[in-house]
Amino acid sequence: MIKDIIVNLPLRPTRDRTTAYAATLAGHFGAHITGVAFMYWPYFACVQMGAAEARFIEEQDAAAKIAADDAVERLSFEIRREGVSWNAHQIMVSEDEAPSRFAELARAFDLAIVTQGEPTAATIDDLIVETALFHCGHPILVVPYIQTSRFKSDRVVVLWDGSAQATRAIGGAMPFLQRARKILLVSITDEEDLRKELNGVDMITHLSRHGVKVEPVQLHLTGDITSTILNYVADTSPDLLVMGGYGHSRFSELVLGGATRGISKSMTVPTLMAH
Repeated sequence: MIKDIIVNLPLRPTRDRTTAYAATLAGHFGAHITGVAFMYWPYFACVQMGAAEARFIEEQDAAAKIAADDAVERLSFEIRREGVSWNAHQIMVSEDEAPSRFAELARAFDLAIVTQGEPTAATIDDLIVETALFHCGHPILVVPYIQTSRFKSDRVVVLWDGSAQATRAIGGAMPFLQRARKILLVSITDEEDLRKELNGVDMITHLSRHGVKVEPVQLHLTGDITSTILNYVADTSPDLLVMGGYGHSRFSELVLGGATRGISKSMTVPTLMAH
């Protein structure tokens, strides 16, 4: 059951596809929603602080506060029609600290909603997505930068490979699955990292005991796994994609696997992910 949601509020109004989506999701579940608007300290290095440098920092701080105020006001506007409770925090941090701060805050909520990073450049949004995925302790919902519609989950595609990550994603998605009209449980064959000939029978049986009826789908790998998944999503146009999130690195867990990173950068539908 989803009763407590946290959302990282985008600071640029032209890039904000997340606030309206998060507000309508909260309204759908009757959940409380908490918005977080980060105010980033300016990067400024100098040997000696003079009047011009101090004025620059003051101007940057003021601009960050205005952007955070506007982000909270957008949430206030969107939530009015939903009839649910809400609050917001404005937090002054460096960009380096923001991802871990959001992940820590998100641990005390049922669901964390974050914004997809820009596909052509590395952004702070990418780091917030990855850090929340690995360290908030529960699934996250990533809203694509091209999102135009408000929340709905009539059609859901669930990627199933028998992994612990996929299992956790399905568990976190259960409130969505129980409200969906059509659910496609998709397994991909011919990929060396996935179980061969996986047909999802065990998961189909498990979900049926929760009153969730799914339609099994087996895809054959065409090209790489990322393009196979993205092509299928483009063909079926689901309202929500559910998948496990994978990381692999000898040095840091915060390195997404190729398929997860490819999908997180190129996805076109809201995606619920779990590590």
